[in-house]
Amino acid sequence: MSVASAEPHPERIPSRREAWAAPYARRLLVSDAGVLLWSFVAAHVVWAANGFGATDQGPYTATWVVVSVLLFVIWLAALAVAGTRERRILGSGPEEYKRIVRATVLVFAVIAFFGYAFHAQVPRSYVLIALPLGLALLLISRWVWRQWLLIGRQRGEMTTRAVVVGGTIAATHLTASLNRHQESGYTVIGIFLTSKDALPADIGGVPVFGGVDHLASRVIESGAEAVVVAASDDAHPDMVRRLGWDLEGSDVELIVAPSLANIAGPRVHIRPVAGLPLLHVERPAYKGTQRWAKGLFDRAGSLLVLTLVSPLMVLIAILVRATSRGPVFYIQERAGRNGTTFGMLKFRSMVDGADRAVPVGSRDAGNVVMFKMRDDPRVTPVGKVLRRFSLDELPQLFNVLIGDMSLVGPRPPLLSEVDDYEVDARRRLLVRPGITGPWQVSGRSDLPWEETVRLDLYYVENWSIVGDLLILWKTVRAVRSSQGAY
Repeated sequence: MSVASAEPHPERIPSRREAWAAPYARRLLVSDAGVLLWSFVAAHVVWAANGFGATDQGPYTATWVVVSVLLFVIWLAALAVAGTRERRILGSGPEEYKRIVRATVLVFAVIAFFGYAFHAQVPRSYVLIALPLGLALLLISRWVWRQWLLIGRQRGEMTTRAVVVGGTIAATHLTASLNRHQESGYTVIGIFLTSKDALPADIGGVPVFGGVDHLASRVIESGAEAVVVAASDDAHPDMVRRLGWDLEGSDVELIVAPSLANIAGPRVHIRPVAGLPLLHVERPAYKGTQRWAKGLFDRAGSLLVLTLVSPLMVLIAILVRATSRGPVFYIQERAGRNGTTFGMLKFRSMVDGADRAVPVGSRDAGNVVMFKMRDDPRVTPVGKVLRRFSLDELPQLFNVLIGDMSLVGPRPPLLSEVDDYEVDARRRLLVRPGITGPWQVSGRSDLPWEETVRLDLYYVENWSIVGDLLILWKTVRAVRSSQGAY
């Protein structure tokens, strides 16, 4: 008897996709309609109050009320046509927001065409109030809904049940990745292994349903709503093609996960070659125009923040100086881009000379390379407060201003830490270190070293200005929570 014939056949579980997706989409529709209605009402009120962009008719005449209603309907239709409420894009990634922006640009185009074709003087309140306000409210409301959705997904709700198919190593890695990122919306309920060897009962707590004999029927029986095929030598292209044929007519989506790890979507392009959908991976942007733009963004941003927080920095300097002996600033040699050293500035949060008295057993469990200690006796009372809210890092804005650091990037390591780096970790030095980065917004000092390296390497190879802005926004929330800061 084959392994597959002896496998348990899970009972069919009713699909729960529509149980959350359809009502959620309806809520988004009502929310979109509400914020758009508010933006048009605000435009008419401002138009009436200021009279700018005056036309032969007022804002409350039948003509312009009808025009507003038509634009309202067109905008809602554009959001629907752009697929802003499709289940696959909800919950994670920037695609939902990109589609909203594209739909709004379409509405701008409709207004421009209307004005040109009919020689109509379109009130500036539409262009200056309704459309920008509507776009801003749409993005804010979608962000709020996304937070609600993510909370539900962290509880295991509003997700798509998925099964993973592949070799043992590939399936293990893919399953761990999907389970680690609950916000992606996939819950792995089982695994089908292509291996011909004896099959384990489970992998990482996820049950192994068996081999790949009669795969399509067994997937449907399992109640899965998605099949994720992991790239492996055992996953033959014919198997994937036949699986797609066998799933036709069912409500199960087929997803193929290529053997690419930690590569962001914008760097991946699908281009058909010789009838094959080949994935082309663009090189990371380590230099050129983007790097120049990042440097300009860093210097302008650091100058702006320094201007805003200078009174706070003066107060911190007074407190540090008044509560403990020693200098206000602490300068430490750190490794920068390409391993060059620089002096990193911080407000002194420890007693003077603390770097010459490292306590025994100072490395916390879980991070054998990066030096961190949860309850460091060398930290002063004022220093504890500064560290909790990362205020001791503020002087590093001067490092950014002179070009030693970036606003966002991997944390600058100690020179002794670099000596312990393996080959992968040394790629962290390909970019300028940052005041904040993926490490700080994903757990900070509570993260194990391997996860710290994984996050930093992902940033190094996939950074973008938009991504930097997102990390800066998440940093504000991380500082407020002060989780993992010590």
